Amino acid sequence: MKKLLLAFILFFTFSHSFAEFNDGTVTKFVEFNLASTTNRGIEQYNTLYSVEAGFISRWLDGLAGVQGYEDVFDCTIATVVWFPFTSWQFETAQISLGAGALYHFERYKDISSEHDILFDSTFRYQNARGWSISFRGGYSFKKTKVDALSRYLPYLTTGFPTMGMIIDKVWQNGFELYFEHALHDLYRYPHFACPHYTLGAAVNMDSGLRLGGDVSMRIVDQYTTSPYVDSLIFKMTARMSF
Repeated sequence: MKKLLLAFILFFTFSHSFAEFNDGTVTKFVEFNLASTTNRGIEQYNTLYSVEAGFISRWLDGLAGVQGYEDVFDCTIATVVWFPFTSWQFETAQISLGAGALYHFERYKDISSEHDILFDSTFRYQNARGWSISFRGGYSFKKTKVDALSRYLPYLTTGFPTMGMIIDKVWQNGFELYFEHALHDLYRYPHFACPHYTLGAAVNMDSGLRLGGDVSMRIVDQYTTSPYVDSLIFKMTARMSF
């Protein structure tokens, strides 16, 4: 009950790909990412490669991506619907309410398989000065198969709230800063009370090319007792929009 109450109070979560001010046109994009883990967590000293493709429109956004390295493969598909009757267009700003769904699959070689299904609702504020603020909150379901236990227990099933927030600012010269606080990212869905923080910067060019980088830190048990840093990841990105 406390988890559900906290979910409705905070009402958060996000994706970078849905952060730009939309004028009614359809924007497609492809993004390539190169990330490096440090000596924190179970994914230590690894280089992660990922690619995402998607589209952004006035009433519907979509995203699909894959990430992997030698021992792990991830796949994520997500969509957000922006309802016409809950969207308000002002002269220099826009407020939208919507709902989204996400599916994530992860395979650890010779260890486990994981399925995550997420449903959430979304609030987004954007203005013509380049500010975008998004809050999302909902509920997720996780089914995990541990190879060593599969003969006795096919799947472990859990459910818990999910939430997050992103603040994004793009200046007229194309320089961008963004900050995220959420319980998951695009490819990692830990259990409740393991949020991560991301701070990044990017340069948006007139050609549609966006080059950026960020640092992400995940803290386990932050909302309870004995919190500690479980993951520290540095990432470089290149996105082309058309």
